[in-house]
Amino acid sequence: MIDSSDAPSCPIRNEVSSSSGPVVHGQARGVALCIVSALSFAVLPFVANAAYDAGVALPELLLLRFAIAAAVLWLLVLRKPRPAPRLRTSAAGLAMGAIGYATQSALYFAALAYIQPSLDTLLLYTFPVIVFTVTVLRGRERATVLRLGALALAVAGVAAVLLGSDAGSLDPLGVALGLGSAVAYAAYILVGDAIDPALDRLTLTALVCTGAAVTYAVVTVVRGGPDFGFDSVGWVWAVTLALVSTVVAVGTFFAGMRLIGASTASIVSCVEPVATVLIGVSLYGDSLGPVQLAGAGAVVTAVVLLQIRSGRKAGSVTRAP
Repeated sequence: MIDSSDAPSCPIRNEVSSSSGPVVHGQARGVALCIVSALSFAVLPFVANAAYDAGVALPELLLLRFAIAAAVLWLLVLRKPRPAPRLRTSAAGLAMGAIGYATQSALYFAALAYIQPSLDTLLLYTFPVIVFTVTVLRGRERATVLRLGALALAVAGVAAVLLGSDAGSLDPLGVALGLGSAVAYAAYILVGDAIDPALDRLTLTALVCTGAAVTYAVVTVVRGGPDFGFDSVGWVWAVTLALVSTVVAVGTFFAGMRLIGASTASIVSCVEPVATVLIGVSLYGDSLGPVQLAGAGAVVTAVVLLQIRSGRKAGSVTRAP
């Protein structure tokens, strides 16, 4: 799930070295870290489905994911001195998780019960198009010919993915949930633009996960739970979701971004939907026809173009887990 984060605006950290060799090495390492991040996010829907199969209910799965991730992230935050966030900023970060990211996660994970993981991820990846459209309408970005072309390409790509399927093979509710997750993620990003850019991104991510964990703790209690009566296999998948597809995914993205910059890191992260499609087709039997594959390629291409030409300030929001 790509997004600008806390990197400086320069594409490469000048502190690495003034010589070309170490800089190139730093770039390669940064790209590799961002690819690891993208792959960690790419396996997320498959890990979630495995947890469902092991008897873990959605609210409990998301509670464990965010609670475990928040605990680990706070340990990382406390490893070295960091400026304490202001109370208002902390409250905003918690609200982003409790409302924005909790909603996005619920929609995305619920869609997995109705549509293939690859399709769910592709629908989520329409969020840069939504963000771009809103920022243009609000007068914060210019609608250049190239960017309008990218917008049209993304819309055509989504249409190809949806219309290229066999009649009756797509569940309308699943598609609605998948698109809803993209809208919720776009709203999360737009709201995040108002967060103090001086706030350490790792701290903000810990706040977001904490807020989301609180939401799902409340949800599970209201439902009469939490119910952790599933077997050890369910725990393995839940912990994997928290550590691999949240902590590792976010941590490697931040580490890579410090070396190559937010814009380049976001572009490299477009490996995620491609990897999700490949994993789904090769290992899980997902089926995408030629028209759908072409549409998927169009969506990814449009996202890359929008990231390259983005005029939004790098560092305004965190890479969501």
